[in-house]
Amino acid sequence: MIASDIYENCFTRVWPKLKELYSSKEVELLIEHGKGSDQDLECDLDLINRTLDIVLRNALTQTLRGTEVKVILGSVDSKFVLVIKDSGPGMEESQFSDLYSVDKLSELGLNCKVKSKKFSDFPRNHGTSITIVF
Repeated sequence: MIASDIYENCFTRVWPKLKELYSSKEVELLIEHGKGSDQDLECDLDLINRTLDIVLRNALTQTLRGTEVKVILGSVDSKFVLVIKDSGPGMEESQFSDLYSVDKLSELGLNCKVKSKKFSDFPRNHGTSITIVF
């Protein structure tokens, strides 16, 4: 299954549970196809479903009302990759585990990298992004 189809398959399972939450906060979900989104991959769809649910909920929690959450999907070295970027105020590194469930995702065997730009330092380009390699 190619990366973009993997995402579509999982997104159609997860989104119905989140659509109203995003709508009530006036947050738009943007989806981009990144490098490797046309690559044929094997992966655990159930794991991607659980992960997508966790990170999209966390992104919504951190995102400011009326802004956006961006999902970039693709692949690297034959592994499915998701990047989720919120439009929140940014956070300290010590908050990553609690606010983005990094420890929980790592326990599931996922490789996660989180970056954050605080609003006070980057007023035009603030927020947190998490890159997850399956």
